[in-house]
Amino acid sequence: MKNVTSISRKHAEDKFVVRMPQGLRDQLKQKAAHNHRSANSEIVYRLERSNELEEELARANRMVDELFAKNQRLQAELAAANTPQVAEA
Repeated sequence: MKNVTSISRKHAEDKFVVRMPQGLRDQLKQKAAHNHRSANSEIVYRLERSNELEEELARANRMVDELFAKNQRLQAELAAANTPQVAEA
């Protein structure tokens, strides 16, 4: 069984001090209350969500790049198909 000191030391390792710009703490508390969460839970939720959104954005950007490349290929094919061919004599 773990003793109280090791448990409280472990809990202390999970803490992180953040200096917030003027007014941000109040905004955070308001959002947390609106979402029925504690301020800490709101911070954790927003950090987790930002990671998820970052991954979604990266996937979307890859898709846009793939679609752009496909569009370029199709435009080149269309231009080639519409170019009159010179008949050899």
